Amino acid sequence: MRSASSLKMEVSRMKHTRKNSQTAFLICIAVLANAANAEDVAVLKTGSLVTGTVLTYDSASVSIEAKVGTRTVTRKYPASQIKSLTIDGVEIDLAKVPEGDSGVSERVNRSQKEIQAGIDRVGPTQPDWFESTPLDYPKTLDLTWPEKAEGPWDSSKNVGQYIWDRINPNPGKWRDGIRLLHHIMLTTQDKALSQRVMLTLGGMYHNLHQDYARSAYWYQQAGIDKNASNRPQAGLHLADCYWQLGSKPMALAMLKSMSSKPYGAIKLLGDLGETKDALDMAERFSKSGEASVCFLYAGDACRVAGRLKDAEDYYRKAIAAINPDEAEKPHRKRDKARAESSLAAIKFYTLDPKQVKDGTYASSSIGYEAEVKVEVVVKDGRIEDVRVIQHREKQFYSSITDTPKKIVARQSFKDVDATTGATITSEAIINATAKAMAGGR
Repeated sequence: MRSASSLKMEVSRMKHTRKNSQTAFLICIAVLANAANAEDVAVLKTGSLVTGTVLTYDSASVSIEAKVGTRTVTRKYPASQIKSLTIDGVEIDLAKVPEGDSGVSERVNRSQKEIQAGIDRVGPTQPDWFESTPLDYPKTLDLTWPEKAEGPWDSSKNVGQYIWDRINPNPGKWRDGIRLLHHIMLTTQDKALSQRVMLTLGGMYHNLHQDYARSAYWYQQAGIDKNASNRPQAGLHLADCYWQLGSKPMALAMLKSMSSKPYGAIKLLGDLGETKDALDMAERFSKSGEASVCFLYAGDACRVAGRLKDAEDYYRKAIAAINPDEAEKPHRKRDKARAESSLAAIKFYTLDPKQVKDGTYASSSIGYEAEVKVEVVVKDGRIEDVRVIQHREKQFYSSITDTPKKIVARQSFKDVDATTGATITSEAIINATAKAMAGGR
């Protein structure tokens, strides 16, 4: 049998030279996808066996990514239907998983070999919805996608502008965006364009679909794991992928390898539980002229760590750091509004759902574009549901659904990490939820 690495090289050669058909390309991909190591196993009470990779699990449900023919599908099973669950050879008792625990913290111990095997197995395959998603894009779109767009902004012509204007703000078109990028990948001989497509696929799988294995795969194909100096945001996303897939050491190693780090690195360090390093970085970065942003991230790192008094202090520092000469600039006004919103909500972060009367409550908090309004349902001392019912956000990515799910899963908002890439929208949802529940005390 040929090695996975040699098959990967063959896939790359086939893709760029186009000497072989698309069919042969997909066959080679399927062979690589089958070069898998040990799989997780769920035994259903019906007696059926489900094998694949467990993505998330808690006391309520289990999500498993598995192969069906040549396709990779993700299915979610209620815990009540599962007789036994084995992950990495260890049997998990779902009844003993803490309520609301996503299972991620339980599994942040996968080895680099296991993580990479999962990326190599899943990454080059297409999502289960891919074949049923039509290739739909404006015929005026220039698929040669020049790196520097000429003329005025035109999202009906430039691919990057089309993605920004029409794909990102519209969840109903997120799959269309992936389909289009793969089409460009398979029809171009331009290596620079292929590189740009790989980077964009990595970002879209990460930001829009939270498909971390495929995101990591395409970032690696683009060489971000070897050198992220010119693409620090992509490097940050790849580090987040490693963390989400189950390896804190890989995430930290990726961050350490980056000569240039974006401000979001403060947030990721906080999410990783490296609060001291996050605060040290915030203090260092604050001298760069973006102190308000750095202190906002520091405040969030403290909130995730449960250090609410420290979080409050940093939100105040964020306000104080705004230069009076820049106070009326849009981004500074936004920083101030974010800090003020967090300060207004922080006194409610310790609110226990058991202290809130049954009912439906609503409130709002400032987002990137305007107020983000949420509706919270509390029943029998539990947060039953959190929904965003009004917003004008554009590049919100998956935060609109991701952040509410985290709040419900944890039955709390003080330790909920914001969605990477959509921090401002996530902050608004967290703050609005806290304020809404305060109305039912």
